[in-house]
Amino acid sequence: MWDVIKNFFTNIHGSINNYLMETLNLDGLFLGLYEQYVQPIPELFKILGAVFLIIVIVLGVISFVKKMLKLFIVIAIIMAIVFFASQYA
Repeated sequence: MWDVIKNFFTNIHGSINNYLMETLNLDGLFLGLYEQYVQPIPELFKILGAVFLIIVIVLGVISFVKKMLKLFIVIAIIMAIVFFASQYA
């Protein structure tokens, strides 16, 4: 019984994947964009661009973590207020 269910979902995944591969062709699109825009750039600019991209990603992740920490602290304070208010009410 489990094999039938597993095969059913595997076949659905395979058919959807094949349909999307034929319709969208994202691999060919990305390789075409790479060959058209990135490949002609000199290697020095590629290295500088990669370093800049890494810096932007790292700073963005740090900023995101700081904001999530602040959000967590605010939610924890609100939950503590609700908890203690419900204890004394």
